[in-house]
Amino acid sequence: MKNRLFAITLALTILGMILILPVSAADQPVASASQEKVIIYATNFSTNPLWQTNNPTRYYWEPQKGMYHYLIQPGTGGYSFVPVNYNGESFTLEYDYYPVITDKELSYQFGMGSSEMDITRGTNVLSKFTNKKNGKLMWLQVITQSNKLAEVSSAHDSYGGPTTNFEDNQTYHVIVRYNKELMNADIKVSYKNNQTVVWGYYVTLGQELHTLNRLMISSVGMYGNTESVAEGYIDNVELSTMREVIPVPTTAPPLITTPVTTATTVRATATATPTKSPGTPVTFLLALGVAGAAAFMVNRKN
Repeated sequence: MKNRLFAITLALTILGMILILPVSAADQPVASASQEKVIIYATNFSTNPLWQTNNPTRYYWEPQKGMYHYLIQPGTGGYSFVPVNYNGESFTLEYDYYPVITDKELSYQFGMGSSEMDITRGTNVLSKFTNKKNGKLMWLQVITQSNKLAEVSSAHDSYGGPTTNFEDNQTYHVIVRYNKELMNADIKVSYKNNQTVVWGYYVTLGQELHTLNRLMISSVGMYGNTESVAEGYIDNVELSTMREVIPVPTTAPPLITTPVTTATTVRATATATPTKSPGTPVTFLLALGVAGAAAFMVNRKN
């Protein structure tokens, strides 16, 4: 009798253990990293951008055109700038460029710079449009904080492709990018009206850039024929970066079950994300089989 009671108890214990074993775990949300574009600064000049300048008769917002005017002349040390909240990450600068006059031996330059705003010293990342040797050329110029110069122009002897010139009274869309991880920069110039690429290339830097803190048009450090000028407009300026975004994981709702009402009946309320699954009919039959086998062995001994 004692053996039979022991066998029944053993079978019920095994049954209980099997029934409470988790069959499957709930899937937990996995945080995945993605990137999104973050605007650091943008203006379309529909309102006064309030850029700071030391010569407001040469650098000013023109409300009738909805653009920003520049007039560069050697020896004047003129500039116009706007501070930006930039912390050294990779960036993309886009703007529309409309040159009206670009005299011989003159250049226009716009991009990211430091507080010195000197186009001959670091730190700066500038798009340049010049009228010098080989005609009206497009340039990318980068000067690091250690005054290392890296530049390329649309002349054949600079980048290896065909010499490509820009024209006055034509609107261009300019994109300048700095890649912190790869430590390089590149430029792409397209026609504004049809997005056809005119010219583009890159430079390698070998180091990260620091102390960049403003968008600027500058002639600081420019000398030459004071009778020559570069005049025109810029529009639709946007400075942006790409930053990692990690979505906040959703929390699974708690498991809700009802108490056991009898020895053989269990009612449970299913939830959307259970932490473990209830036993299946196959599991229950397996437990009964174990119990029966144990009872059978005891009867044989008796």
